[in-house]
Order: sequence, then structure tokens, then C-alpha cells
Amino acid sequence: MEFQDYPQVAMEFMNRDHEEFVTLLNKAEQKLLMGGKFTKHLKKLYNHCVEHFAHEEAEMLASHFPPYDMHKQEHERVLALFREQLEHYEKHQDDEAALEFIEETIPQWFIMHLNTMDKVTAQYLYQRKGNVA
Repeated sequence: MEFQDYPQVAMEFMNRDHEEFVTLLNKAEQKLLMGGKFTKHLKKLYNHCVEHFAHEEAEMLASHFPPYDMHKQEHERVLALFREQLEHYEKHQDDEAALEFIEETIPQWFIMHLNTMDKVTAQYLYQRKGNVA
């Protein structure tokens, strides 16, 4: 994935978090393909998502974002996917399933989430407070 291939949203903190997400995703993919410490890098990506989502959620709450619950539920759903993949990989070292997760499942989710929930959320936050956070 290349960060510049994706649209930017109205809030700069979200764009920075998305850029870091893409960087960490690419590193995890490289480690998996090269036989490196994939689990370590997948955990880094997961932890980034936990922090990234928490920041977004705090901003949504502070701005009284009406569909907060729906957006938060989606964050929780994808974090559960990460935990399931981590557990599966640690037990089975299933490179094929991990590769599908890293190259297909998560990028597809990211594109959809970015173009729908994050775009709307960022625009709402921008209208409420400008490009600060």
C-alpha cells in the first residue's frame, strides 16, 4: 500500500495516523514475506490501531458526533479481527492466512473505512473545531 494513493480527510491528526497505519502494515507484510518476526510487527500495527481509534473516539465524544456508537463499534470489530489473527498465527504459524489478512482483509477494510466513516467523521470534526487535534 502507498499512503499517497488514498484520499486525505479533513483532520490532519487522522491523516498522520493513517500514514503511520500504512507504514506499519507494509512493515508487517515485509516481515511475513521475508520470514521475519511477523507477530511482533502485527502487534505493533494492532497497538497503533488501539491508540489511533482511541484518539478518534475521544475527538468524536468531545464534539458530540451523532453516529459515535456506530463508528466505535466498527473500531471494536476490526480490533477483534486483529486479535483473532494474532491468536491464530501464534498457534499455527499460518503464513497463508496471515498474508490474506495483511494483503487483502485489512487493506479492503481500510479503504472502505477511510472513504466512509473516517471521511464523514473528519468533516464533522473540521466543521466543529477546525483542523486541530
